Amino acid sequence: MQTPRRTPDDLWEEIEKLLAPTPPREYGGRPRTSDRLILDAILYVLWAGCPWRALPKEFGPWQTVYDRFAEWKRAGVYEQIHAKCLHLYDAKHAIDWEWQSGDGTYVRSPEGGKRGRA
Repeated sequence: MQTPRRTPDDLWEEIEKLLAPTPPREYGGRPRTSDRLILDAILYVLWAGCPWRALPKEFGPWQTVYDRFAEWKRAGVYEQIHAKCLHLYDAKHAIDWEWQSGDGTYVRSPEGGKRGRA
């Protein structure tokens, strides 16, 4: 399996502005894992389609990555990243906003369907 790319420096500079500042630690403890490494780890999970527990050790403990993923999800960070990326792409390539499409997946319900019907 080919190793995915890391977040490019120019894109990281834009995304870093969207993240909350690192809270200070009053009582010491382990230093907080870099937000950039965490973002690369989250993108790796999305790219590879692997479970969190299968995350390569180079990204640190999977629990740390998952906890930050959940923290950012609660804070609405992904919606902000998506909007920023659309803005940057539109500025560079001029998105044609008049044409759009939707995609979806339809699956059978494991508890429903035609079984049990008269």
